[in-house]
Amino acid sequence: MRLQPVQAAPMQEQVLQTGYAREIARSILDAMDWTVGGTVDGLVTSDEVAASRPAPYLVFHAMEAAGVTAVDRVLVAGDTPNDLAAGHNAGARYVVGVLTGATPATELGRHRHTHLLDSAADLPTLL
Repeated sequence: MRLQPVQAAPMQEQVLQTGYAREIARSILDAMDWTVGGTVDGLVTSDEVAASRPAPYLVFHAMEAAGVTAVDRVLVAGDTPNDLAAGHNAGARYVVGVLTGATPATELGRHRHTHLLDSAADLPTLL
């Protein structure tokens, strides 16, 4: 689950997509005092798609939730090889590896990506 909020430019939707089931994702959001419709605009969970990462379905469902129809308007950020593969498989314009997770930079850098960032807090520099 991507847990770092991003300050987006106006009119950009922020939809959290996670490999967790909705019940687990909701409890994590609640513990962080995050809300759908507040902190993030939408939530898509693995139990809502036919297959989780590296399949592109979480990304596609997030696009639907945001009303986005063009993958060239999509940024997918993650800290695992499967996150990057899902972004690539979806054809996202930006596929961003974030180095604050458990995957070392040397490993994450071996997978298709457009950017590697030290932190999700650096994402606004790409927007």
